[in-house]
Amino acid sequence: MTLYDTAAATGALPAGISKEVFLRAALVFALAAIDKILHEAISKHFTSLARTEELDNLVDFKVSKAYEIALAARSRAGVGGSRRRRPGHDIKTEVLKEIYKDSYLSNRKLKEISSACGKGNVFSNFANNSAGVYKLQQLEKRWSQIYQRRNHIAHESDIQRKERMPRVSFNNVDAPKMKSDIQFIESFGRFLATTLE
Repeated sequence: MTLYDTAAATGALPAGISKEVFLRAALVFALAAIDKILHEAISKHFTSLARTEELDNLVDFKVSKAYEIALAARSRAGVGGSRRRRPGHDIKTEVLKEIYKDSYLSNRKLKEISSACGKGNVFSNFANNSAGVYKLQQLEKRWSQIYQRRNHIAHESDIQRKERMPRVSFNNVDAPKMKSDIQFIESFGRFLATTLE
């Protein structure tokens, strides 16, 4: 039973909200949770990713900003100038600001983060742990389709693309498929969170 079904059964669903709107929102929120897992994995493995230079592939951080932070760390603070700032913390804070501006939900980015954290190909690992339920190519294709659907909902309000639009038409929502996709995202997210620690 989905959250929508529970809300509808208890009468807690606000008037005017259709099942389609709720399912679209649930899909976008589920993928936002996956993105958060990926951001936190980068934060947790920050030092090792910086040491192995894998961080350079995951975030675009200007050298000039790092230089500015390093220069600021030269000045001392406190009574008699007894304290010096540690530039590493400030650099991490600035890099994480850049990371949170990006989404890492594409197949390529998911693989990059998993590999950079020393966990290999996340799709292969998930397929191997699915007891034959998923084959690698099917899994990657399904994730790509879910990601594209999320982008269409989040960035285009799930409006059909047409050359001329005298009337706005929304893409159809296949409720059973979308519920299945949301459940899949949940199981994949749990696996991802465990794998990336």
